[in-house]
Amino acid sequence: MTKFSRQFGIALSQAELDFVDIDLDTDTALYICPYAISIRNDEWSADCGDLVRSFFAEILAQLRAGNQASVTHLLGHLHEPNETRLGQSSGRPRGRGVGENKSQLLGEALRNSRAYHTGLLTDISETELFIFGVGRDTISDLTTNIIRGQLADYTLAQCELHGVPVQNVRSLGPRWNPASRNWEATTYRLPVHDGRPILLVPKSSVRMRLSLDSQEFYNFHMVEFLQAEYLHAGGALIHTFKNGNQTVYKKSVKEIHPFIKDDLADFVREHPEVLERYKEMAGAKGPLENNDLEKGFREDLFAGVLIDRLRAIPAGSENATNYHRLATGICTFLFHPHLITPIKEYEQHEGRKRVDIVFTNAATEGFFQRRMAAPQTRSLSVFVECKNYTRSIQNPELDQLSGRFNLRRGKFGILMCRTMENRERVISGCRDTAIDDRGYMLPLEDADLIQMLEHVQDHNRHLIDPFLEGIFDQVSR
Repeated sequence: MTKFSRQFGIALSQAELDFVDIDLDTDTALYICPYAISIRNDEWSADCGDLVRSFFAEILAQLRAGNQASVTHLLGHLHEPNETRLGQSSGRPRGRGVGENKSQLLGEALRNSRAYHTGLLTDISETELFIFGVGRDTISDLTTNIIRGQLADYTLAQCELHGVPVQNVRSLGPRWNPASRNWEATTYRLPVHDGRPILLVPKSSVRMRLSLDSQEFYNFHMVEFLQAEYLHAGGALIHTFKNGNQTVYKKSVKEIHPFIKDDLADFVREHPEVLERYKEMAGAKGPLENNDLEKGFREDLFAGVLIDRLRAIPAGSENATNYHRLATGICTFLFHPHLITPIKEYEQHEGRKRVDIVFTNAATEGFFQRRMAAPQTRSLSVFVECKNYTRSIQNPELDQLSGRFNLRRGKFGILMCRTMENRERVISGCRDTAIDDRGYMLPLEDADLIQMLEHVQDHNRHLIDPFLEGIFDQVSR
């Protein structure tokens, strides 16, 4: 097994990385899920969602116009990707799902489906529910092709963050341009292993199975709904027990309503509320946990490992890079999926100001969601400065971080340091910055990181949120 992190010298584990740490020798049985991407509100996911919607809308428009040549052209660029190393190939990664022949079959399946002819089909994530011959590999690979440009940009940013070498790649397929509604040839800057390019995928965007699954919807939503309908209506399908209780067996319903995707489309057209409930339940499952991505992972034990690693790094400029990398990993471990897609040394004002790390704030609840919603902070991004000083933080470091804030990305950041000899003075400095309407800063020293990691050790991860809120209250009151 050759993990991406090990091959390229990244001294961080899967739990500290924002992307799936793929095996470079074989495919990992995970799938890029368009529905999981579409329900997220972060900028990267929104951009990907726009790409997927624009492509699928163009396919449907050309189908309705009867432009077979255009449909063939659009689907003809949906090659079988192996650059993500995701899917179910055995042995050497080779991609599945959207080859030249299958793209033609996909076009025919769309055109001949009842969901298309009735106008029900509007979302690519629903094609697995309604289109014959379309499975999770096809949907995942199709989505990979459409968002290839976004994945390439993300991969380059992660490589810059972790010091992974990249080179020009012209062998991948084109990227989708929603403005021209066409494919465009592109040169990418990507890592390469064994002569083959690599695309990294955010772990928030993958699932072990697609969020919307036709068999799951059929068995646990359509059939159960029909069970209740038959029970309420009365009739021959009802079985009465000796105690008077009645039921309708799933087997009986399935004999009358076998699994046929066109019939699923008819059912949803008549009962759209059932699909909406299913989508709500699918979305509520959220991103994969670390133990889903790494079997046997124990976050309580790993939190102890991070504490030991943090304590082992000496303060001082000679170890600044090691501290910076570990701090990034600890933030990902503690705050993902609320904070995602870290970018190194994000440039502002044409490069005149730089910040160590910028995370995208993707929180839908908790401390970071409140920072996003609050008009004082409006934290679409979270700026992070890492100071491996042997001394305490002074006013110049506070001014340096507050100078990064802006109206577009928000006015909230985290200042990470080894120690605060006079904690109250640092808190007062942060409070003064807030009073002057220059933004809000959360100072975190080693002791604070260790406290949060100890909460994870003690299976009390939920205490991290009030811990952060307590520090924020000190700097904002």
